[in-house]
Amino acid sequence: MIVRNFFVVSFLVALLFFASTTPATAATAVDDSVLYKPAVERSFQQALNLFRGTRYAEARALFEQIVDLPGTNHRTSASFLMAAKSRYHQGEYAASVVLLQAFLERFERSEYLDDAQYTLALDYYQLEQYRESARAFLKVRQTSPDPLLAARAVKMLGLVAQENLDSEEVRELLAEANQTETKALLTVRLAQKVLQTGDARGTRELLSTILGLPDTLSAVVEARQLMKKIDQSGVVRIGVVLPLTAKSDESLVHGVGEELLDGIRLATDEYNAESMPKVNIELRDSERDAGVAARQVSELSSDSQILAILGPVFSNEAIAAAEIANRRGAPLLTPTATATGIASIGKYVFQANPDFVTRGRAMAQYATLERGAHRFAILAASDSADRSTTEAFIREVLDLGGQIVDVQYYKPGQTDLRDELTAMRQRGLELTEPIVINFGAKARPADLKKVANWGVPQYVIDSLVTSNSVATVESLFGNNGRRVADSMKIPTQRIRAKYDSLGMPVAAFDAIFLPISSLEEIGIVTSQLRYFNFQAQLLGNGNWYEPNELEQQRQYCNGIIFTADTYWDEINQQYQQFTKQFRLKFSKDPTKNSMIGYDSMKLLLNAIRQGARRREEIASMLGSSQTFQGIHSKISLGSSRVNSCLTILQFKNRSIKKIGEIDVSRKTIIGTDEQR
Repeated sequence: MIVRNFFVVSFLVALLFFASTTPATAATAVDDSVLYKPAVERSFQQALNLFRGTRYAEARALFEQIVDLPGTNHRTSASFLMAAKSRYHQGEYAASVVLLQAFLERFERSEYLDDAQYTLALDYYQLEQYRESARAFLKVRQTSPDPLLAARAVKMLGLVAQENLDSEEVRELLAEANQTETKALLTVRLAQKVLQTGDARGTRELLSTILGLPDTLSAVVEARQLMKKIDQSGVVRIGVVLPLTAKSDESLVHGVGEELLDGIRLATDEYNAESMPKVNIELRDSERDAGVAARQVSELSSDSQILAILGPVFSNEAIAAAEIANRRGAPLLTPTATATGIASIGKYVFQANPDFVTRGRAMAQYATLERGAHRFAILAASDSADRSTTEAFIREVLDLGGQIVDVQYYKPGQTDLRDELTAMRQRGLELTEPIVINFGAKARPADLKKVANWGVPQYVIDSLVTSNSVATVESLFGNNGRRVADSMKIPTQRIRAKYDSLGMPVAAFDAIFLPISSLEEIGIVTSQLRYFNFQAQLLGNGNWYEPNELEQQRQYCNGIIFTADTYWDEINQQYQQFTKQFRLKFSKDPTKNSMIGYDSMKLLLNAIRQGARRREEIASMLGSSQTFQGIHSKISLGSSRVNSCLTILQFKNRSIKKIGEIDVSRKTIIGTDEQR
């Protein structure tokens, strides 16, 4: 609730003072329905004089003495009300409420009912029970024959509705109102609250219901002023930098820019149809050139009327432009750039797409925390992007207490992985090679004594010596057998596996992480993993999200789990509504880039809708911990200013299914119902 300001409190006290004189004056009349008692009258007048002299405690005591007299006298009801008013002036609001409720139940036909209801409303207000206070003021307005009391009730009703109620509470009051004046007042108060959310269209619809009423109603004058404010609210501008043409013949680049722009325009049109202030797009072409992108961002960020910049799209463009925007305090949100370190340039730079480090951490967290994997091998492309992802994966696994047994890199486009997988196979089989102690002829008596002293039964040792056998250190000393044998300096031997025997499966890894650089590597990597007989859960990066290629390689890829920065469910209501509006506007189906453009623009527009009118406010709202649910993905920027949300997918039984969502910054994993 909004805190009462000084003006409201002062106005409230003044109104109460005037209202308090009303019942006292009216109370000089004798209630003819009961016997007149001179002694009671003298006590009442004495109490009334004390009240008028602000000696409220003494007045209350006398009023309550009259109330407590046996039976009912001609001053009983008036004393009830004045005792309650005295309690109010003493700050005993709850006690005043008790007295007034008793009064309203006992004296249903009293001429003081409306005055009692008004005082009750003031008590509720002071107790911060604003909904009850507003209802009581409304009741006074609708039932009181006293025009002055009714007018005071309307003023207080308007103040409470404006300062202390939310929009739903005002709607409830509006539904209960039955007088034109009150309905108009509450309609304006509701419209003001709706406008605070940025919903200009909803505000107009509310105001239009009362604009036809006479201007003699003060609420109608307010409504016209509010409508004028909407009309004169002005326009804010957002810069958009996209690759719309290219110096070389790159039709794909042109398509990306146009698709993103479609989504951006749809989001802007939807916002402008129902919110204020209006938003205009300042569109610039990066020409798929980092220098051009930097120049365009420089011009936009130099214009103080540009609140924020959406774009550039590609990482090299974003890197070139981000430092300029940050230096000039212009929030820059790149919708698709994935390079690590762009957002770290400064507090005004944001990445709506997870960077390579986030992607590596995401898969490490999911495999370790959700799947319980502990021991990993990695086969990764050696380009800078995949190496960055791999290194982040390794760090996160180690931080989570996992083990990286082997890491093998190959060159992007390499088709023969024999050397890398042979080395990985050897490391995996080494984990299963038993460590033994030889009890044959060369066993030294001193070592046999150490074994016996540790606790191995003598008959077991004798049997092993007699048969010239070997025994694993685990069978002799338990799970930490190797460490125990080393501590006693007892010679051990490793029983070597037959590395060249591909019939022996490698099952020592819980999972193998496979960050590939292109879809062509899907079949190369998985078929050779199968040939070298690895048996482990396969984990991938976003480049595995290629349905056609996975289908072609399904005999090798079944079960692989990978991250995705974009995923939509076609039966999702939000997606269906977006698709419907997109088709109506552009007469075509949306693409992945259309969704990204739409979501990124909505993220900026939401900040404006919530009241951001300066660059610093935009940056602050973008960097908040709130998670935005978009069409293509969730976006959570947080303190790192990089989206930390990814979707976890699995290709299994010839279909790709969503099995979870992860927020890396929070280490929060949400599995699907099917997965759980």
